[in-house]
Amino acid sequence: MKKSILGVMITLLIVLSGCVQKTPEPEAEKDYICKDTPLAEGCYVPSDDLDFISPVADEYTISETFETDRVNQMPRNWLLYRNEEYKTDGVKATIVENGDNRYVELFSDGLKAPMYPQSAPNPTFIFSTKFNLDQDRKGVAYASILLPSDKPTDSISFGVSTGAVNTIQAIIGSDLKVQIKVGGPFFYYSGTADGGDIHSTNITIQKDTWYTFKFEWDASTNVVSASIQQGDQFTALYSGAFHISNRVNALADGAILVPNVFRVTMPRNYTNTYAYIDDVIVERKGA
Repeated sequence: MKKSILGVMITLLIVLSGCVQKTPEPEAEKDYICKDTPLAEGCYVPSDDLDFISPVADEYTISETFETDRVNQMPRNWLLYRNEEYKTDGVKATIVENGDNRYVELFSDGLKAPMYPQSAPNPTFIFSTKFNLDQDRKGVAYASILLPSDKPTDSISFGVSTGAVNTIQAIIGSDLKVQIKVGGPFFYYSGTADGGDIHSTNITIQKDTWYTFKFEWDASTNVVSASIQQGDQFTALYSGAFHISNRVNALADGAILVPNVFRVTMPRNYTNTYAYIDDVIVERKGA
């Protein structure tokens, strides 16, 4: 019996010893052809989602008719400035509808303003959208404005700028007279009192009437201009050279930086102010 048990145990030991894995011998290190030139042809295969990003921004225009924006909402492609000091509804830009036409109602309580230089005519209301014609360096912008008779109004400024630096804008004063401002900071005076140049016109608007303004610029000819539509024609309000404001809208060699923002402002006047805007369009000049 003991011999039988011993034989079984020896047999099991022999079987188990055959199941023990042997440690593999280390493979010789391979010399890969791409290890020293990982970006060489045949070594680097770029991923489809790693597209090259050009350092030159794509040009784009705008066509803001507001027909596809939701009523009682702010236009989706625009920014309205406010900070923590503003009341919740201290400034508003809201889509409204009249018949089959949608446009933007602009409102300001006139109480607060950004922290710009103390001697400046600070705006409460700053409403803007962007475009890019930096390569073409010329363009045309349109905007339609209405001041209502059944709500309080004050002055309103609108036009194109290079960042915060005005290129050309129209100013409708509280007296309803139209002026054109060329150059200077868009809504305040700089530290050297360079507020741009303001040009009077013989145009006085009427309330409850839509007026379409056109602004043009061409850096190659150094000309900016503004006009207003009267009937089927545009009447010139101003045409002249770009105004370089402390060189913040030009390079050191004098090269003009063309506009890239359409902006609307209303002043800090400590009273409620309303206006309406529609059909803000920027397109290529000569298109």
